[in-house]
Amino acid sequence: MKRLRFLTIGTVMLLVAAAALGQHPKIDPAFLGLWNLDVGKSDFAGKPQPKMGQVNWGEHGWAFALVLANGEMFTDGVGTDLGCTYIGVSPLSCEYEIISARHVRLTMKRSKTVIRVGEIELLDNGTTQTTHRVIPSDGPPYVEKTIWIKQTE
Repeated sequence: MKRLRFLTIGTVMLLVAAAALGQHPKIDPAFLGLWNLDVGKSDFAGKPQPKMGQVNWGEHGWAFALVLANGEMFTDGVGTDLGCTYIGVSPLSCEYEIISARHVRLTMKRSKTVIRVGEIELLDNGTTQTTHRVIPSDGPPYVEKTIWIKQTE
């Protein structure tokens, strides 16, 4: 009888642990969609501001594009199905953390060195703010704040 009780308790504990491991925190669905950078409301810490920016959030990550002040284009993306997978030309890695359903942290690294930490917050269902702590290799750290407005269909 004791053996059966221990077996039952052990099985229940394994099922509870498996269920807890299977539950991944989710972002608020209001993040999903196409967002446009509000250049006028953003602060680029005295750096040249881009002409425009757009990010498309999906269930599996996001794709990002900027038209820089000099007219060049910068694009990258992040896949979030298996942790964080950086998609871009630079040899970077990333960490993606859901702080809450309305707050995501993205840490970008070059090798083991952190170069940028973005705190992405959903202010309301149509506005996000990202606070970027930037650590350049050739200058002092600085902070950028960007405002993104959700594109309506």
